[in-house]
Amino acid sequence: MDLFKKIIFIAAAAFFVWMIAASGPALIWHQVISLNWRILAVVFAYIIVYFFDTMGWRLAFRREVKLPGLWRFFLARQAGEAINYTTPSAYIGGEPVKAIVLNKRYGVNMVDGLASVVIAKTTIFLGKVAFLLIGVALALKFLRLESLVAAGILWTFVGVLGLFIVFLLLQRKGLFVMGLKLARKFKLSGMFEDKQARLEEIDRAIGDFYLKDRLRFFGSFVFHLLGWIAGLIEVYIILYFLGTPVDWVRAFVIEVFMKTANSAFFFVPAAIGVQEGAGYAVLAALGIGGEMGVALSIIKRIRELSWAGFGLFVYWKSPK
Repeated sequence: MDLFKKIIFIAAAAFFVWMIAASGPALIWHQVISLNWRILAVVFAYIIVYFFDTMGWRLAFRREVKLPGLWRFFLARQAGEAINYTTPSAYIGGEPVKAIVLNKRYGVNMVDGLASVVIAKTTIFLGKVAFLLIGVALALKFLRLESLVAAGILWTFVGVLGLFIVFLLLQRKGLFVMGLKLARKFKLSGMFEDKQARLEEIDRAIGDFYLKDRLRFFGSFVFHLLGWIAGLIEVYIILYFLGTPVDWVRAFVIEVFMKTANSAFFFVPAAIGVQEGAGYAVLAALGIGGEMGVALSIIKRIRELSWAGFGLFVYWKSPK
């Protein structure tokens, strides 16, 4: 394991331990005991979401690129997502890791890998815009607009849509070359100066994909949207196991609001405290009870920590 990889792994592992401590080991253990073996059903049910997201990323590659099988592709994705989850990097620090793991393990060209994570991030953004739009419609139907839940979803939708537009404009101007120019202004471009041609190649690969692979772009968007929507399955299952079943519409509104809170506070590693507060607010607004929202949030965090731990293990075992 080279120095850079050691530093990233140690930092991510440290945050991982901190998140367990911040979430409250006793509370986590209490929820595990309360669900018994059913906690495994919660953890593994999320594979449905991961399948959609893995397919969404896979379709962000040019058709000509030779890719590993779906399971190996999933492992590379989980390694990057573990870094995203466990470091304060606004959920982008793990994106290069995905490309690096694909390159080191399976020989996928780094230009294609880095271009794909930018494209996939774009379709994830677009999927979230559509997901939140559906959530706004449902929240307006079942809640008053002035309520915390409806207003929160509405304003986050506006914010995410704005970020999506900015992200597209940056890509049109050349995201990686712009990054190099910015690094030069702050005199941080030393290690990238000899890679300008490669960075320009990545920008061209992104632009060519949008022009020549529009069907794959649309497919990536659809799979990511399905991934966002499939998250409500977890909410439905958890509340059913806790003895407070809800219908699918309310499960959708709950999932949308919790994702909304996470998006609004994207700079908080793993949304520590944010997720619990969002769970309390939305379930209280729906008349289910704020304490049940906290329980829901903690059980969701158990699933997140379980898969983050798995992803860190994959990253640790990946070649130098």
